[in-house]
Amino acid sequence: MLESPDIMAALHLALLGTFEARLASGRAISFSRKKAEALLAFLALHPGQMQARDTLAALLWGDTPDERARHSLRQVLVALRQGLPGDAVASLVEEGDKVGLQPAAVQVDVVSFEQLAADGTPEGLERAAALYRGDLLEGIAVAEPGFEEWLRAERERLRELAVETLAKLLGHHTRLGAVDQAVPIGLRLLALDPEQEAVHRTLMRLYARQGRRGAALRQYQTCVAILERELGLEPEAETRQLYRELLQAPPPVAHAAHPLRRAGNLTAPAAPLVGRAVEVAMLRERLAEAWKNHGAIGIIQGEAGIGKTRLIDSLVDEAGDAGGHVLLGRGYESEQVLPLGPWVNALRAGEVVPGLIEDLDATWRAELGRLFPELRAPDREPPAPEDYVRLFEAMARAVQHLASQHTLLIVLEDLHWADDMTLRLLVFLGRRIADLPVLVIGTVRVEEMLDAPILRRTLTQLGHQPRSFSATLGPLSHAETMTFVQALIRTGTDEATMQRLAERV
Repeated sequence: MLESPDIMAALHLALLGTFEARLASGRAISFSRKKAEALLAFLALHPGQMQARDTLAALLWGDTPDERARHSLRQVLVALRQGLPGDAVASLVEEGDKVGLQPAAVQVDVVSFEQLAADGTPEGLERAAALYRGDLLEGIAVAEPGFEEWLRAERERLRELAVETLAKLLGHHTRLGAVDQAVPIGLRLLALDPEQEAVHRTLMRLYARQGRRGAALRQYQTCVAILERELGLEPEAETRQLYRELLQAPPPVAHAAHPLRRAGNLTAPAAPLVGRAVEVAMLRERLAEAWKNHGAIGIIQGEAGIGKTRLIDSLVDEAGDAGGHVLLGRGYESEQVLPLGPWVNALRAGEVVPGLIEDLDATWRAELGRLFPELRAPDREPPAPEDYVRLFEAMARAVQHLASQHTLLIVLEDLHWADDMTLRLLVFLGRRIADLPVLVIGTVRVEEMLDAPILRRTLTQLGHQPRSFSATLGPLSHAETMTFVQALIRTGTDEATMQRLAERV
């Protein structure tokens, strides 16, 4: 066992996430060999313990003859000493046939993380959660079976400790009613272990307490998809009951002083809008044209996570600033059997249905009664379900009526999960809003289109209409990616770390 003299740590190692080594001054240092980093990390996870050279050689050169393996180990130790300047080199100790790190000379985030997690106080848990930047040694590439087996076991152990830590922290914030602090903790917890159904329920309740019913309902859809895909299971009865309660609850009332109303959870985006100058300019132009009674329908396509929703957020802000009325609907993978589901969601969450009772002609109110029972006269049966043309006409009349009161932006996200009637109504409306102050925008994941023939046919039909348009989002450029990552990194991060992280992304 190494002695631990009372000296200040000269070397700081961050192993949770990407490997980082720094001097006490904060200056980053690097090593010429990846196995030097791997060796340093292994020693750092056993602070104060001397490791036999044979053990280290077998770990990092397991398929190499013994003499060559020991020679390679000597070379890596030389590389380590050369890469550790000043007082930091004293942290590496060699005693005969053993090697180790002086524990008092090295500060390791993994060790601190484990100590803080064991502390169990809210403050300790917060600090432990902040230290867990990702899995142990993300991105390290050492193709040695012994090292890979060790790394896999350590990653799993630390990940489980992170899950336990975040779960305790989530429970603490939830009990205190600290909703804004609890939500990001819940999201981090699900990122580590997405199959925790109890955490999905907790997030649903937290979103509901924030007045974000759309986010709560989407969390349920996420839970359903994960349980089905990963475990082949349906949600528990408690989760389904919570979903029904959220569906029956009235949507939150928008602030009366602001002309913008948003369905779902379109909120001020946390991430900056980087790049997309061409697409932003195009949408801004189309919005201005629509506000002058030149209605249009646009489709934004792109891979999952490419930035479709973030682009739409900017358009919603433009519409709100211009005094427009915004309605948001969304397709859900588990609700494709519900006719006109995204349209119903948009009208309900936009709080426009009650007004239609008074203002819309009784004939069309009766047609809409198929979708909104409150519009149906008590003594009348709903219209024949097969007469969809009249229902489409009723929806068109509703849109026309709303547009006569406000300029109107309708956003329908995730159309790849929309029912067939939702898609057909898009084509139907395209011929009826050309002279109205209405802009309809839909988003589609391109990877979902292969198995969606009706969606492909709908997009083709829309493409033949003079007032339709589309845009396909590609990846950000290298320079834009650098700008985006730098905008997200917390203030105070040094330039070298910022550049390295941006390059990885």
